[in-house]
Amino acid sequence: MLRKYVLGIVAICFCLLLLQQPSAGATGADGFMDIPWGTARGAVAARMAELRFPQDPESNVQRDIYEGMFAGRKAYLTFRFINNVLYSGGALFVDTYRSYGDGGNGIIDAYFREFEQQLTAKYGKPSKHPYDPALFWEVQEQGVKIFVKLGKNYPAKGGDNGRVFVNYDNLTFYEKEKKINKSTIH
Repeated sequence: MLRKYVLGIVAICFCLLLLQQPSAGATGADGFMDIPWGTARGAVAARMAELRFPQDPESNVQRDIYEGMFAGRKAYLTFRFINNVLYSGGALFVDTYRSYGDGGNGIIDAYFREFEQQLTAKYGKPSKHPYDPALFWEVQEQGVKIFVKLGKNYPAKGGDNGRVFVNYDNLTFYEKEKKINKSTIH
């Protein structure tokens, strides 16, 4: 009984926080987290420093990872680059769920359902893959093709915590930059 009550309170708080966050609405055809697609890597780093989101040591040549907030939740924010400019952004929500006694699956499912509802309201019915629990949206907005993926995984026994993630890829920009990259190599 107590567990259901706690899950209900968490779900309500999560909904309220999502409604207050402008960053989720500022993600899509224009960019990720108010950072336009095509922004130089250094400018992304400067914006993250301005927000006081520290860079994670797992950053590498292809992507920068920051510890910050997305839709009111603590998340690892991933920015991917081609030709040193932004083409993809994602948020991996980091919460520990085991204290609720169910291994976290109920809370992970609640997060997933909330984001599924919001993304479906914005982009329409998602596509599904038969072997992947993730949901996919391929949308055309303002002449830009965006691929959105919402996924989840459950806590591993004795190891990693479960997570919910959302990723936005600007396929139009990526393909354009890939062609530029090929033409400069030859």
